[in-house]
Amino acid sequence: MRILYFIYGFDPGGAEHGLLTLLRAGFFRDHELKILACCRGRGGTLADEIAAQIGEPNFILTSQSEETSLHNFARSFFVLLRLIWEWRPDMVALSLKQANLLGRLAATFAPRLHCVSFEHTARYRYRSWRAAGVYGPVLKALSWRVDEIWADCESTLQETQAYFLPRRRQSHIVPLFCSDEASSYKRDYALHTHLRLAAAGRLIPLKNFDRLIDAIRMLQDRGVSASLDLYGDGPERQALSRKAAELGIGDSVHFHGYVARWFELACDCDMFINLSDTEGFCIVVAEAMLAGLPVIATDVGGIRDYGKDGGNMLKLAVPSAEMAVTQALVFADDETLRKRIGMQARQDMLQAYSQGALRVRATAVLGGGV
Repeated sequence: MRILYFIYGFDPGGAEHGLLTLLRAGFFRDHELKILACCRGRGGTLADEIAAQIGEPNFILTSQSEETSLHNFARSFFVLLRLIWEWRPDMVALSLKQANLLGRLAATFAPRLHCVSFEHTARYRYRSWRAAGVYGPVLKALSWRVDEIWADCESTLQETQAYFLPRRRQSHIVPLFCSDEASSYKRDYALHTHLRLAAAGRLIPLKNFDRLIDAIRMLQDRGVSASLDLYGDGPERQALSRKAAELGIGDSVHFHGYVARWFELACDCDMFINLSDTEGFCIVVAEAMLAGLPVIATDVGGIRDYGKDGGNMLKLAVPSAEMAVTQALVFADDETLRKRIGMQARQDMLQAYSQGALRVRATAVLGGGV
């Protein structure tokens, strides 16, 4: 089968890095695949890695110049439309909201093309209310052209139904995560002299990293020496750094920026905490579990599917700093619990998200290949 995968942007992590994961695991191995990517400039290291996986001739950038977003947006539509007419793919898979808007519109000119919307989050997120006012209604209006939905987890699949007009569609779960048995993992669960917490993700408001900084302050107020290692980058970095300084804990919050295999560095931490309001699959929690870290996480998105409260993590009903502190102290007081949950988390990730399991899923979603 000929598959055209259209993705918009190359922010490191999330859906963009998930595509690289699928390629490395051989998800599309039995099919002819081309990737069309829309971004300003060359796309960076992640784009280069994806191009190396698929081969340069099959990796197409709509533009390699620093054009304005509007110009790039229009150019991308015509590049996509021309590629559909010339290459005649059997399927187009659309990843991220801008690609979905352009792809659904282009698919209206190719009625025999099987159109797949790949959903990565249960709630569409926009940079401004004006963007929400445009993207939301237009995406829903064009959803009549979507023949199939892929979602990174069951929660995403169920909660994104509100963004689609009713019609008969196929649907599949395609997680953007594959476990690597050779990766480094936590082996020593003895507590450090001071409590070391880890967190990771894009530094945006929905991730609630500000509450984690509050949690560090609360722990120190209780006489617990604690620090936070934060892996990730984003628009909130300066505000978070300023907040830590204002609370007098600037030297206890360490910003490491984006690190591709952050979880291997974080193995030396005592536990991992995720306080997101909303998630898709939540790759960072899965990575922390694969690393054998004891995890505390809000029960949202894919965490509902693979997380077992008291079994392979401790769950929070709401993403509050107070609840995070309470559960962190539960872990801090019980090395046996930390070790049992951390080791079980790793085993669960190795079993459920192995390369073999992903290949079986690929066959179920895409069929036996060419």
